[in-house]
Amino acid sequence: MKWNKILVPVLGAALLIPGMATNVLAAEASPTETTGVELRATLDSLLSEHYALAVDSMMKIYDEDGAAEAAIAALDANAADMEPVIASVYGEEGGAAFVEIFDKHNTGTDDYAAAVRDGDDAMKEEALDEIQSFVDDMGAFLGTATEGNLPEDGATAALREHEDFVQNTFDLYVEGDYVAAYTSYLDGFTQIFGAGSAISGAISTQFPDQFSDPNTPAGDFRSTVNRIAAEHFALAQLSMTKGYNGAEDFDFADWAQDQNTEEFRAALASVYGEEASNQFVELWNNQHISVQGDLVIAVAADDKEAADEATATLTNTFATDLGTFLNSATEDRMPLDETIAGVKAHETSVIDTFQQYVSGDYEMSYETYRTGYAIMFDIGKGLSGAVVDQFPENFENTAPEQMPATGLGGTANQSNSMILWITLSTLILLAAGTITYRQTKNQQ
Repeated sequence: MKWNKILVPVLGAALLIPGMATNVLAAEASPTETTGVELRATLDSLLSEHYALAVDSMMKIYDEDGAAEAAIAALDANAADMEPVIASVYGEEGGAAFVEIFDKHNTGTDDYAAAVRDGDDAMKEEALDEIQSFVDDMGAFLGTATEGNLPEDGATAALREHEDFVQNTFDLYVEGDYVAAYTSYLDGFTQIFGAGSAISGAISTQFPDQFSDPNTPAGDFRSTVNRIAAEHFALAQLSMTKGYNGAEDFDFADWAQDQNTEEFRAALASVYGEEASNQFVELWNNQHISVQGDLVIAVAADDKEAADEATATLTNTFATDLGTFLNSATEDRMPLDETIAGVKAHETSVIDTFQQYVSGDYEMSYETYRTGYAIMFDIGKGLSGAVVDQFPENFENTAPEQMPATGLGGTANQSNSMILWITLSTLILLAAGTITYRQTKNQQ
């Protein structure tokens, strides 16, 4: 199909991407809320959720978990949500073609997990062929649709890399090499965020009148906030369900959370010193990570009193203490009451997803999961705007080097100071702000 004949201006993007104003290319627009950055954030959200759900569904299929069917449905729903976003750029025909190709991936990965579980070598080969077909077809789609701004060869190679991360994470999990499996998971999570950068960069080059450059210092900052926030949420769900089921890899899922926490600590130490970083880690570990574990233990033991105590610690004590800490760190740019409410809203989504899973309401659990995952990207938007306002000199757009259009990987070089300020955002990733809190309240 000749996609260059159906390319259309982006008329519906303001409706598809929440918060996008019709004139965000204007000089007064926040550097974290331009058209390009909004497009990148939308792609980051959908593509990374796909990655997290793909690994999760494969594990559940292999383990014959009762939630496997709901996990597959959530993965399909994620793909369906991509259609209007792609259609807003390349028309309805383009959106439909994108999803048709993408569905091959979901079917292939699900079939691969089932084949490994059943020891069906023929089905396994068929699944691998289907996945490779997805890689080839999607690479061709992206290369043609972007008119070469994202070259087909580069896109195909990066898509193959993504598939390798998904498959290797699963294969290592099956083999029981859990350290390698979760290391692969974390690396794959980072890699998929490069896709949002590369695709949005190609689209902005193709349609400069509709989209600004997404790969600015502020755009990188917001994307990194989103990545670490989303990774935290996905790992929390993996760890809690693994703990409840007594899975062999529970300790390793917990270890992966520790790697995520270290990104928080390093940022604080680099900016505020070791004392502040130690205070943060003590709060984060003692009132958050460990209490999630306490909740899992209590629920598994059917100890309602202990479960209620853990829930109260997470939604009240931790929310208040972290909210106060973050309010101070951002010099009141994150209002105290709203910050506390935002942390509580996030914690509630984590707890509800877990409790619904335990109760066997798997469909609702994954609906809550998807809502909670999306909340993390609302958080990234609000937080990045606050931090850029607090430290504008660290996000000046001094002709940053554009992402080379050779694949879906992230930028290879960033200055140390930029990395510090990008990582600093993780200190306040849970302070969701007014938008996140109101969204969550409206969904209750």
